[in-house]
Amino acid sequence: MVEHLVWLISVAMVLITVTVHYEIMTVVSDRVIPWAQRHVHSRRVMTFAIAGLLCGHIAEIGLFALAIKLLVFSPAFGSIQGDFSNLWGDFFYLSAVNYTSLGDNTIHLIGPARALSVSEALAGMMMIAWSASFTYLKMESIWERRRKPRD
Repeated sequence: MVEHLVWLISVAMVLITVTVHYEIMTVVSDRVIPWAQRHVHSRRVMTFAIAGLLCGHIAEIGLFALAIKLLVFSPAFGSIQGDFSNLWGDFFYLSAVNYTSLGDNTIHLIGPARALSVSEALAGMMMIAWSASFTYLKMESIWERRRKPRD
């Protein structure tokens, strides 16, 4: 029963992550990039876009860190093993390691909570790829506008 609940929480976290990422990309596309195109040199526009996407990834890592902290609050859901001192930074680090699929083995979840690690790794890989393709498409659009002759 506990395993099923953890998987349900994991699915919910992935859905929340996708929603947050979509909303952040919408803000970057509809507000940040147009603002940057009006106020900064064209070579700096994507710096603002990437900074916005990076803030989104950090927020998503933070949400998973909060989920990990809440899950391991009850020993029935699992625990954290390794170089861990129960500080927020440790939860955030564990989440970032999972999200980026870095796979640092000095700290990891054990027990049913491992399902959250797997879900976060998959979601993180998808969100990073989504950001990369979004960045490419926006950059291609900027390059295309620069190539067109001005009337």
